[in-house]
Amino acid sequence: MAWDRKDIVLKWCGKVCAIGSVLVLLSLYAFIAVESLPIWWDAGILPLLLGKEWQPLEESPQFGFFTMLISTLWSSLGAMLIAAPLGICCGIFLAEYAPRWLSAVIRTVLHILTGIPSVVYGFLGASVIVPWYERVLGVPSGESLFCASLVLSIMVAPYIVSGTYAAFKAIPLPYREAGYVLGVSKLYITTRILTPLAGRSMVSAVTLAFGRAAGETMAVLMLAGNTLTLPLSWFSKGEPLSALIALEIGTAGIGSRQYQALFAAGLVLLLFVSSINFAIYYLNSRGRG
Repeated sequence: MAWDRKDIVLKWCGKVCAIGSVLVLLSLYAFIAVESLPIWWDAGILPLLLGKEWQPLEESPQFGFFTMLISTLWSSLGAMLIAAPLGICCGIFLAEYAPRWLSAVIRTVLHILTGIPSVVYGFLGASVIVPWYERVLGVPSGESLFCASLVLSIMVAPYIVSGTYAAFKAIPLPYREAGYVLGVSKLYITTRILTPLAGRSMVSAVTLAFGRAAGETMAVLMLAGNTLTLPLSWFSKGEPLSALIALEIGTAGIGSRQYQALFAAGLVLLLFVSSINFAIYYLNSRGRG
C-alpha cells in the first residue's frame, strides 16, 4: 500500500510539472505575442520579415528583420559547419574507440564546458579569436560573423558529442557481434552498420545544437560586429536577432513602436527555435513508429 501511494504521488507530481511547463511556455508565447501585436497589425507580417531597413528613431520609423535574420543564419549555420563534423567524429570516437577512462574524462570535460556562461566564451573570443583574425587577414577590425561562428561552434559542440555518444551506446551489442562474426573490420561496422542506425539521433543532436546557436545572445553580441548592413558573406559584420534585442530593449520606451518591434523580433526568434524543437520531436516519433 505504501508503495502504491508513493507511485500515485509521483505520478501526480509528474503530471503537475508537465502541465506547469506547458502553461509557462504558452504564457511566454502569449505575453510576447500580445506585446508585439500592434506592430504586426500596423506594419504587416511580410514587411517586417522581408524589410531590410531598421530605423526606429526616424520621423517615419522603419522596422525590418531581414538583415538580422540573414545574420542569424550566417552565424548559426556557420557554427554547424564547424561543430557538426567535429562533434559527430568525437562522439563516435568516445563511444567506439576510446578507452573507458579516456571517454569518461573527456565527457566530464564536455559537461563542464556546457556550464560555462556564454559571456565567458564571448570574452575569450574577443581576446583571442578576434586579434588572431585581424592578424591573419590584415583587417583593422576582426569582429565578424565568422568569429561569432567559431565561438558558437565551441559552445554547441558538446551537445553534438553527447547526442552522438548516447546514440551509439543505445545500439544493442548483437549488431556489433554480428559484424565481427562475419569478419568485417571495426571501421566497416562503425560506418556501415552503426552509423545508419544512429543517424536519426545524430540529426536530432545537430538540430538541437543549431537551435542553441540560433538563440545565443552574449557571444554574438560581443563578436558579430553589430552593424545593420546586409551580410553578403560569412566574413562580413552583422547583427543577429538576439543581439539586436539585447542592444536596444533597454533604451526602447515601454509601449513604443520600437518596443513592440523588438518583441516582434523576439517572437520570430522564439518561433524559429521552437520549430526546430518540434522538428526533433517529429523525427524521434517517426523513428519510434
